[in-house]
Amino acid sequence: MKNYILILTLFCSLYGFAQDRQISGTVTDETGLTVPGASVLIKDTNRGTMTDFDGNFELTVNDGETLVISFIGYLTQEVPIDNRNTYNIVLQEDVSQLDEVIVTGYTAERKSDIAGAITVVDVSELSQEFSPNILTSLQGRVPGIQINSGGTPGGNDSQILIRGLTTVNSGSSPLWVIDGVQTFNPSSLNPDEIESIQVLKDGASAALYGTSAANGVIVVTTKKGKEGMSEFSVKSETTLNMLRDDIDVLNARQWADVYYQARTNDGISGNYNMLTDNGSGFDIPEFLDEEQLLRASDTDWVDVIIDNSFSYNTDANYRFGDENIQLFTGVNYTKDNGIQKYTYYDRFNARLNTTFKLWNDRITVGENFLYSNFNEVQANEFENAILQNPLLPVYTESGSYMAPVIQDKANSLANLWANRKNQQRNNRFLGNVYANFEILEGLNFNTSINFDYVRHNFDTRTQPFVQMNQIPSVFRNIDVDQVENEFFKTIFTNLLSYEFEYDKHRFNVLGGIEFTREDEDFLNERIRGVDITDYPNYIVRTDAEFQTLRGAIEYRKQSQFGSLKYIFDNRYIISGSIRRDGSSRFGPNNRFGIFPAASVAWNVSNEEFLIDSETISNLKFRGSWGVNGNDLIGNYLFLSAFLNNSVGNVIEFSDYDIVGDGYGTQNGILQARQANPDIQWEETTQYNVGFDVGFFMNRLSLSADFFDKRTNNLILQPIAQAITGESDPPTINAGEVSNIGFESVLSFQSKRDKNFTFGADLNFSHYKNNVESLDTDNNFLLNSAVAITQKGSPIASFYGLIADGIFRTPEEVAVHARQSGKDLGRIRYKDLNNDGVIDNNDRTIIGNPHPDFIYGLNLNAAYKGFDLSAYFDGKQGHDIYNTQRNLGDFTYFSFNFGQNTLDAWTPERANSNIPALSTNNSNNEIQPSSYFVEDGSYFRLKNITVGYTFSEDITGQLGLSNLRFYLSGQNLVDFTSFSGFDYEVSGLGAGGIGIAGYGIPHTKTVSFGVSTNF
Repeated sequence: MKNYILILTLFCSLYGFAQDRQISGTVTDETGLTVPGASVLIKDTNRGTMTDFDGNFELTVNDGETLVISFIGYLTQEVPIDNRNTYNIVLQEDVSQLDEVIVTGYTAERKSDIAGAITVVDVSELSQEFSPNILTSLQGRVPGIQINSGGTPGGNDSQILIRGLTTVNSGSSPLWVIDGVQTFNPSSLNPDEIESIQVLKDGASAALYGTSAANGVIVVTTKKGKEGMSEFSVKSETTLNMLRDDIDVLNARQWADVYYQARTNDGISGNYNMLTDNGSGFDIPEFLDEEQLLRASDTDWVDVIIDNSFSYNTDANYRFGDENIQLFTGVNYTKDNGIQKYTYYDRFNARLNTTFKLWNDRITVGENFLYSNFNEVQANEFENAILQNPLLPVYTESGSYMAPVIQDKANSLANLWANRKNQQRNNRFLGNVYANFEILEGLNFNTSINFDYVRHNFDTRTQPFVQMNQIPSVFRNIDVDQVENEFFKTIFTNLLSYEFEYDKHRFNVLGGIEFTREDEDFLNERIRGVDITDYPNYIVRTDAEFQTLRGAIEYRKQSQFGSLKYIFDNRYIISGSIRRDGSSRFGPNNRFGIFPAASVAWNVSNEEFLIDSETISNLKFRGSWGVNGNDLIGNYLFLSAFLNNSVGNVIEFSDYDIVGDGYGTQNGILQARQANPDIQWEETTQYNVGFDVGFFMNRLSLSADFFDKRTNNLILQPIAQAITGESDPPTINAGEVSNIGFESVLSFQSKRDKNFTFGADLNFSHYKNNVESLDTDNNFLLNSAVAITQKGSPIASFYGLIADGIFRTPEEVAVHARQSGKDLGRIRYKDLNNDGVIDNNDRTIIGNPHPDFIYGLNLNAAYKGFDLSAYFDGKQGHDIYNTQRNLGDFTYFSFNFGQNTLDAWTPERANSNIPALSTNNSNNEIQPSSYFVEDGSYFRLKNITVGYTFSEDITGQLGLSNLRFYLSGQNLVDFTSFSGFDYEVSGLGAGGIGIAGYGIPHTKTVSFGVSTNF
């Protein structure tokens, strides 16, 4: 009996030992690099751990159990526990990342469960280039997105469209959801703090955002702490900024020759008396020598105002996490100096993201806070510099600034100097506080308070330019403007979600209510008559005038929404959603709108006949339909507006006896806008059909989407009949616009090798914009002097006469229709209606600012410690209306002229396409015509980066986990036939798309940086 007891005791001891023992291991990737932060769990339990910085782990296990190892970007691997005590686990890269969690705003879903058109941005690529603004980093990287920007430091003039322009008078910007906070202003974002970006492009994916989703939704999640992680990261880079493309203007001799020729062509004596007798009262001895002969200063005014500049970016952050707390905190400072002297943008950001898990992980509370302080001094003197006469000097002989002496072009350098302290100051707090309660398994209640507070201050000092011909110690009799603006937005969101699974069936149910409040207060004070001794100190004169304008704007929105998703056997997906919004921007008759959506998907690769395929690793078909709204219009448009001339001098006084009663106009009230209580939502209905296919473990993949996007009930402002003297007509709903298109992404990623990897992504998108109907009295809208919106044409098509070449022979002049000013060397216009007269009735559509297609190509390779990436992008088939040629090609003024004038028509240059030089505009050649319309297509190398990452052997000796140096160049190479000084035109709205003026040109840059983790 004792022997049996002894054997039983020994057996139990051995059994207990076998059930409970310690193992260790290392997790690496296919290249041999360790994987820190990988999850190592015991299957079907909540026991587990995370790998440390060196990829190592220790865990207490029982024999017969199974390890489940997972990490984002790699295939999940299961390893049975055997008699080993040490495990070396190699994870394989998951190119498709079908189990990756996609944050869609209110919810998070597995990538394989997505039925809509959602693009996930590779945020690691965004840090390859210096850009304070996230929009310029995204340019060309996402199919279906069109981003235009100017050369303003900081990039805050960037504009974005998703799947084409869908509105005329409403806002066209997409909604940004930053850690759950809804905003239309992403300018404060630091690209180095971003964890993920998802672009919701189809109607169904964006439908839960209702009235804000008509232009698409961009969901941004910033970095959070991770369990098992404690890491500092530091990055610093310095950037050299240079003018991207040369701006060629005439030098003094060329200008004199051109102007001489123009006067000669007009039969005027070819002399330069106008330079010595300009009526300005200024004595400019540089113009004349002792014999009263012209002696030009030969000033290159563009070169005077620009200078190569340096920009700086420094980022430092810390990530920490254990089983109860996850934390991310970081600071960033960016200084972007402009290529115009005295201009800059600087920004300081501080972020704190924390998450706390309580009560056995049943309660999660946290916050995401961003504080951003950004200041800028902005100005645009390129028009003055390009058009200023090269004969004028910058300084007088005494060393003071030279005031303008020819027409209205100012001394651009003096303007920049005077503007150097006109600083815009902005403080922003953006973030939220949230709590999630797990009521039952799968049943969660989430509540959050989201906020966005912005305070803007802008002080400006202006003065008559005559004071700028000297640099005084005291500025006298100037104007001081002080602008203060406060904006505060709060969103209170409550969500109830339930996820459950039964056999092969999965259900996701979501319901929510949301309340949005926006309050804006503004104050504009002006003092006319101030002496400044030492800014910001000033003395108010006794004869000073004071003006004050104060106001406030309120906006409210309440929403209810819900969604249901059903997934069968990971093969068939059906989902639907609905949202009801009420917006204070509409009258009580149409304040509420309902926005439904539905989508389906079929994961063919999970079918039995394909699941084991070694060739096709992923195949999914998708289809969706959704209705979204747009309330990005002015507040109170359903009400009438009245103006009082005592506020802001809106109505001018006059002594003219208008009505014959012996008196002039009197102070009073004017109706500025008529009411429309029936104005309602713009609604965008979108159909989307797409597919995703992957081959060879998804190393080669293709995604494509076809869409039909139609916006009806266009919110329009009809043209006022000025002759009647009436107020602006009421804003109305009248019209429909369509955008029909196609977009695709083709990707390849080589198998990860210890020495070499290579990848490539090609994205392509196309859309056709068309106004289907426009129910206004005139059946058209003039968006600008050169653009029109009318039925059957794209929004903001260029509109004018067709320039049909140059009159080259007297016979051509004689037989042509009646055209005022026609002559040899002048532009010939087409008589479209064949009535024998060239007039406004011959105007027609002369250009389309919308591109035929947009594309981008990203190439990346790595060899041992070296990495190389090159990104190309381009646009094809869009027209640009080049207003720079309005003044540059014609010599009607005493400005500087463009290089084209050197090749202007003469009898000796009879084949020239540049009109003959003249000092008058008898042929009205600056009127809108196809002469100014050019092909705006371009292809460029947007970014190229080469870097080197030191091996673990070296970084370990330095106490670092990672160390990388890199050199990057932006906008170094481009190809375009556009003749203007910048082929990127910043405007994307209906009033400015494709119109090239004298905006700040873009730069080309070279950056050097270093990043490290420890």
